[in-house]
Amino acid sequence: MQTEPERNELPPMLVSSWQRCRKWGVDPKRVQDELLTDGELEDRRERMHDLFQACKPILETLYTQVRQSDFMVLVSDRDGYIVAKWGEPPFTERASRVRLDVGANWEERVKGTNAIGTALAESKPVTVWGNQHFCEENRFLTCYAAPLYSPTGELVGILDVSGDARLHHPHTLGMVITAAQACQARLLLQQTRRELVLHMREMDAVMESLGQPLIAVDTDGLITRLNQSAARLLGNPMADCIGQPMTRWFDSDDVQALLTKSDRDVTILSFADSDVSWVAKSVQDERKRTFRIHLAGRTPADRQSDGVKPVSNLVMDCPKVRKVFELAVRIAPSPLTLLIRGETGTGKDRLARAVHEASGRKGAFVAVNCGAIPATLVESELFGYEKGAFTGARKNGYKGKFEAADGGTLFLDEIGDMPTASQVALLRVLEEKKVTRIGSHRPIPVDVRVIAATHQNLEQAVAEGRFRADLFYRLREMELVLPALRERTDLRLLADHFLKQVEQELGRAIKVSAEVWPILEQYDWPGNLRELRQVIRQAAYQACLIRGVDWITPQDLPTLRREESGSEKTVSFFSIDDAEERAIAQAIQAAHGNLSAAARLLGIGRTTLYRKLHKFPHLKPRC
Repeated sequence: MQTEPERNELPPMLVSSWQRCRKWGVDPKRVQDELLTDGELEDRRERMHDLFQACKPILETLYTQVRQSDFMVLVSDRDGYIVAKWGEPPFTERASRVRLDVGANWEERVKGTNAIGTALAESKPVTVWGNQHFCEENRFLTCYAAPLYSPTGELVGILDVSGDARLHHPHTLGMVITAAQACQARLLLQQTRRELVLHMREMDAVMESLGQPLIAVDTDGLITRLNQSAARLLGNPMADCIGQPMTRWFDSDDVQALLTKSDRDVTILSFADSDVSWVAKSVQDERKRTFRIHLAGRTPADRQSDGVKPVSNLVMDCPKVRKVFELAVRIAPSPLTLLIRGETGTGKDRLARAVHEASGRKGAFVAVNCGAIPATLVESELFGYEKGAFTGARKNGYKGKFEAADGGTLFLDEIGDMPTASQVALLRVLEEKKVTRIGSHRPIPVDVRVIAATHQNLEQAVAEGRFRADLFYRLREMELVLPALRERTDLRLLADHFLKQVEQELGRAIKVSAEVWPILEQYDWPGNLRELRQVIRQAAYQACLIRGVDWITPQDLPTLRREESGSEKTVSFFSIDDAEERAIAQAIQAAHGNLSAAARLLGIGRTTLYRKLHKFPHLKPRC
């Protein structure tokens, strides 16, 4: 075993590394290794697929150059986990004994000073030879590492060549640096080629939709381009639409379904009761990953000529609900302020959109969730502010929601959560039909139809002093009340509608057994339509992906259970968190710990699954 070097024998970069190791408390005599499970390793390899696909010839050539000297080539990800290696016994066997192998973490905090970890920490090429390693067990090694960068300069991993310390040669580092630079060049070439192909495919999609309203959307759901016809339908100038989320106009559930789709086509409706539907075509790369989505607006005449059937966002066959919507459409052209009441998930936002579409107003439909805005920001969000109005304000000022909805409709959801101070300002705007930005004294006239909604008992809030009586009566010029799902007579129709959406996601027809309906009909549905959609979706995925069948039975309702209460049977639900936790656990088990595969089973993105695992850390696969 080589002795520990003197401080003056170490290069400056390694002096800093040794200091970091001591600060972290790394034990040079006893290493606590961090290892990946097979599923986690596969998941990390998948993230670096583009690099390995583009750079495989370079990495194999590098190994050919060093294999005669009993060296090995390794690639780690940006977290220090080794995800690939090229090497042969007997050196690989000796290297494996110190976990210089796939699945092991070689960050400095785990393995002390070493080429992979120090190159990560310094973002620079480095050589670590023999007793320059902080941990004693690694001092038989000589290692040379250089960072691997994406075409945009993002660190994606480390390229390393390691061998016996007795075979150290200073020129080896230059070979590794050259190979790493060649990898970046290959990645740039591959990205340029892919973008060229994708832009050609995008042009093909545009050519197919010439003459129609057209919207281009990126994978985050933001509008990147649109034509004048589409802007007219959205009710805004083209410039005001660019960069805006689709959810500003489209139902958020429809948008989420569209962004997670893997098929080529899906038809969605732009607004409630609108006669224009939108056919979405995704532009995909060779790995079936979505690059951009194009939405082409189609009128009834278009659909009749090309065979596309209209789709309605308003599915109902309940006299109570129909009566509410018929009244809403009749009063829509009037200037009355509306108050929509109903439990959470009953469709208050869709009713508000129906009123806007039937009103004939040309401006935008702008929705604001009053409960989601911090109390200190409500007024700036609604009324806007001038530049320099307060610390942190945008340098060009901000146009509030009232101005954004000028000529259209402003939907104030969860109005019962609005702070009392902001209620005074809102009442003044409703009375004067003018807004004054924060930091300004100039009133701006606005023509806005206000629709408010709440699930709260506002009369009680008024009695308790939490809501102003004058604002309550001003908002309640006309009141619309949506019945709860348990009061509706069209549960089966709604369930079938949600099931058809899931069938599109899964690409297969799904049936519901007769035993399921009584269970659904006996439940109280506190989450109403939103909860019913979640239950149907989860049951369909449970049946198709876990059991491998095309029909839903009571056992596919993981969020439902029956409890005995004396001689009486009642139906109750687990919490939504319980249902989500169970679905994630089942998907990870079915995918054998591979989180990318589990995300596909759940119909969500891998990033979304990682975010949900923060809520359920015990579900993360372990070694």
